[in-house]
Amino acid sequence: MKKITTSFIMLALGLSTFSTWASEPVFIGVRPLFLVDEMDEGPLKAKLSQCSEGTFERSDFSIAHRGAPMQFPEHTKESYLAAIRSGAGIVECDVTFTKDKQLVCRHSQSDLHTTTDVLAHPKLAAKCTTPFIPADPANGIKAQAECRTSDFTLSEFKTLKGKMDGSNPMATTVDEYMRGTPVGELIFMLLVVL
Repeated sequence: MKKITTSFIMLALGLSTFSTWASEPVFIGVRPLFLVDEMDEGPLKAKLSQCSEGTFERSDFSIAHRGAPMQFPEHTKESYLAAIRSGAGIVECDVTFTKDKQLVCRHSQSDLHTTTDVLAHPKLAAKCTTPFIPADPANGIKAQAECRTSDFTLSEFKTLKGKMDGSNPMATTVDEYMRGTPVGELIFMLLVVL
């Protein structure tokens, strides 16, 4: 299964082989060290802090699910490459299908309205299961939209640009809706505050 998943990802990224990327040095980036710095003092923090100057290697134990989602939008080329460069030995994606029955990497069949720029493309937005309906703040009615991968052909799907998952439920315009606070950032901000 690992070989099939990795091959599928490499094909989706337009890369010839995983070994090309697997031979690159591993750079874990600043986020893991930031998270360790934010931990309460204790044996685990002390042990993990010792790794800050270490040499890192790619490992099959490290599985990148949907890429590097806290750094880049899920299921994007940038997210998968960041995961590989961070040492993921296995890159795994969720799979769904397009209107013309082509498989694509997506976490959900019905999340394009919050994870891509689909609503910014009027011709594509009109094809959504539920095209954008503005909020009615005076009456407490939230904005609505639902865009499914199966609403679009593969060629239409390929025109979309991924974005961090988020929306503004009280938006009265598409732009306001799309610029909502990404869910991951909101969760992170809450964890820092708590």
